[in-house]
Amino acid sequence: MRKLNLFAAACLVTGAALVLYTAYRILDPGAGRIQRQLTVKLHTHWNERPRQLTVRLGQPFAIMRIPRLGARWRFAIVEGTALRQLAEGPGHVQGTALPGVPGNFAVAAHDITAGNPFLHLGSLRRGDSVIVQTAYARYRYAVRTEHVVRYTDTPVLDPVPGHPYARPTTPFITLITCTPVTLAFTPWRIVVTGTLVQITPRQGYGQSAPARSARARSATAGSATTPGQAGH
Repeated sequence: MRKLNLFAAACLVTGAALVLYTAYRILDPGAGRIQRQLTVKLHTHWNERPRQLTVRLGQPFAIMRIPRLGARWRFAIVEGTALRQLAEGPGHVQGTALPGVPGNFAVAAHDITAGNPFLHLGSLRRGDSVIVQTAYARYRYAVRTEHVVRYTDTPVLDPVPGHPYARPTTPFITLITCTPVTLAFTPWRIVVTGTLVQITPRQGYGQSAPARSARARSATAGSATTPGQAGH
């Protein structure tokens, strides 16, 4: 009987530890601090009035807001979608376009952990705004579609999402995260796509803002990752 009681107590302790660990991973108390540091770094750089958009692996280059997800929903976007980058917040899928230029600006993020940036990505609806701020301009995209694909479905990252051989004439945005919500691997990804509907240049940059983004595209050259690499 005593052994049974000890076993039951051990199970309770283990269960409680797992619950606490899971809660810690989801709440991720350090996520807010990391995002504040990235935002401060961004604004410091922007105040230097850079002449060209500089994109470096692991470094922030834009801030994203999605009003549908709340007035306080705001994340710095870093370059890259490896685990190290996604641990800090949303990451730009290397090899895809940058904001404001024809092509597909693809961004992946965790649903839970790292501040839970895309936890409610599936709640976005057609017409919802996705706002991306860079050193040169604010780009507002409108959501067009939302669907679920397997993690190997690479056409969602094409310059024209879902059309591998099409030449882009419109700036697109694609947002990717895992589904269903889990800390374990899942082969499914929620994919939200949108198109650019408005550009508001920052003071002092005027209509040169899209051109500055276009000149920086070479910094992201290379093969785009798969949705599986990007979204988990």
